[in-house]
Amino acid sequence: MNGRINLSCGKEAMTSTSISDFFIDNCLAAAHGSFVKVYLYLIRCLHDTSMPITVEEMSNRVGESENDVIKALRYWEKEGFLRVSYDADGDVRDIRIENSDGFPVRDKVLTVSEPPVRAARNISRIKPCGESTDSDHEQEIMVPTYTPSQISRFKELDEFSNLIDSLESKLGKIMTLKNLQLPSFLFESLGFTPELIEFLYDQCIKNDKKSDRYIEKTAIEWKKSGVFDIDSARSHVLTRTAEYSTVIKAFGISGRSLGSGELEYLSRWHDSGFSVELIREACCRSVSKGTGSKQFSYADSILKNWSQKGIKDLDSVREDDLRYRQTHPIGNASEEQNISNNPPKGRFTNFPQRNYSNQDFADFERRKLGLSDQHS
Repeated sequence: MNGRINLSCGKEAMTSTSISDFFIDNCLAAAHGSFVKVYLYLIRCLHDTSMPITVEEMSNRVGESENDVIKALRYWEKEGFLRVSYDADGDVRDIRIENSDGFPVRDKVLTVSEPPVRAARNISRIKPCGESTDSDHEQEIMVPTYTPSQISRFKELDEFSNLIDSLESKLGKIMTLKNLQLPSFLFESLGFTPELIEFLYDQCIKNDKKSDRYIEKTAIEWKKSGVFDIDSARSHVLTRTAEYSTVIKAFGISGRSLGSGELEYLSRWHDSGFSVELIREACCRSVSKGTGSKQFSYADSILKNWSQKGIKDLDSVREDDLRYRQTHPIGNASEEQNISNNPPKGRFTNFPQRNYSNQDFADFERRKLGLSDQHS
């Protein structure tokens, strides 16, 4: 990123810094201020082409970040004012001012065309859902190598350009031409939406896996599994978490996957940062409360209660249980008296109870012994 950049002009270098009325009238309102500063600095550098120009130096001279300098070069190239060339590592090496008078030459940029087929680096096969497992019917996915001009054409699309800005922010670095191969592949070959690509990067970064190779492998695995949007991607990710297997085992679910409603609960617990141990404990406590979705509802209420109390581990759960038992003693005199006076009703106590006297019990005993006649 700090290598020297060769700067040239399409005409003889100027002896003064001149900006055309066209540039002022048509470009200032639309272009970001940092972009204008970078362009003006490049025009100034045409006075002395021996001046060393690097992204770092331009950043220092115009008071903008290196990331903003790169964005400015991309912007003016898209607008037709510049032609930027890159080296094998994707770093900027040559910048050509197409028209130093400030008139864009869009036709020289937009008419560039190259065949869409690139040299494939590797091939991955996907079995179409619901079709034969015969390898002859498998869909091939080619991972191509894109040329700088092809990537430039992608960046002319606002959705792709905005995607790159977002990914650079997430990764904390400026993406080189080599790094741009991956989002280009995801966007153009796999057909992932910018939102899905961002979600993919988020998941990989969350797992501390930022390498292009790992992200590419994950993307292909998603494609094989039928992931096509954020919802399907989120479900796919959840089914491979420790939380998912924990819930399945705790609720004794077998022979089926979790339904959409159940996955919503699991997604909520996962996003809330509950540990696997807490989720397991909440599920186990809710087993006796109901079946099906009710179990998830009970577990959800338990976890919400713990969250409100700031409980984050099993030790805190035990301490909370102990405090509850101390403040809600079981079997004290008042409760026992209440139970005695109001016995719980069950299958044998749901009918009116009859009161027997001592004489009733004495007569009952005589009848059992066959003495009723003698008594009478």
